[in-house]
Amino acid sequence: MVDSRNNKVFGYSNNFFEANDIIKIVAGLWRPGKDQPLWLRLLYFFYVGFMYFNGSVYFVCQYLIFDEMLKDIPKLLSWFGMVLSLTLGLVKLGIFVFGQKKVDKIIANLQHDDFKYASLDENGPGQMFLEEKRASRRVTFLVFCMYTCVGISAHISSSVVLHRQIPGDTFEGTNTTCYDYMPYFFLIPFSTETKYDYYDGVFVGILKLFKIQLIIVSHVISTIRQRSLIKLKMPENMEIMHDQECPELENEMYCQLKHIIEHIQLLLGAQDDIEGLFTFVTLFQTLSSLFMFASCMYVASIVPVSSSEFFAQIEFFISILIQLFVICWAANEITIANILRK
Repeated sequence: MVDSRNNKVFGYSNNFFEANDIIKIVAGLWRPGKDQPLWLRLLYFFYVGFMYFNGSVYFVCQYLIFDEMLKDIPKLLSWFGMVLSLTLGLVKLGIFVFGQKKVDKIIANLQHDDFKYASLDENGPGQMFLEEKRASRRVTFLVFCMYTCVGISAHISSSVVLHRQIPGDTFEGTNTTCYDYMPYFFLIPFSTETKYDYYDGVFVGILKLFKIQLIIVSHVISTIRQRSLIKLKMPENMEIMHDQECPELENEMYCQLKHIIEHIQLLLGAQDDIEGLFTFVTLFQTLSSLFMFASCMYVASIVPVSSSEFFAQIEFFISILIQLFVICWAANEITIANILRK
């Protein structure tokens, strides 16, 4: 059943990734179509150019500062953690630049209208889908805020330290440079984290959508007889010894079962696509996160607790922890859903 007012099928939302699409525009990954006004396409083109130019400068300067970091082991560790984070982000960005068609295929298969089911009560498949979408949206904006705060905190901490320790507007007579006051190396006055947040948000969204589809399939299988009776407009409390006594009901149940099997086959195919696209990136992220945890804790342990650098390191640590946690949490929910399905 389609609701013509909002074009929803059986109460499902048409787009599970609405929050991610907002981040996609901010991240410079949106591709405006020809139906968009020319001025908007041109404006977004310059915005994307600005984003990628600054990202390229950030990437180059991150490596050019290596010699400076060799003078101070804590700074070297902090720098190496940021380089790992940057490299991981570029790998993630590459997935959406070069593998966008595969991502779109996975998303389309997991939201296929042919595999949306009517609700038999107020807690049916449509409501399950909407609740999972709301949970995914909260995770997306949480990760986005955390990533943005990492960049903001770095500039705030640097500004606080400079105003406390450097009188005037220059470094003359202090025997220091701006590198001595920056918790992350090299930073530009611009946050480049949104591209990487889009990856994590979409990846978690795909995992959560996959999970809820498993739960919906399990629910539909358990209600297959009731759904067949409703479709045939037979009494729901109809009792017969064997379904063969009612060939019409038996045929309908076979049709429903065939449709469910096709849905499961689609999910198995989506599972293979997800593993093929994200497995090695997730492995790299896990290994990189372990090093970043260690480097953040080491640097935080040798600076004063009241310093702004301590705050910046802890916030970076929390952001990396949340980044890894949401992926592990979403993947674990799939395992739980699979166990419940059995």
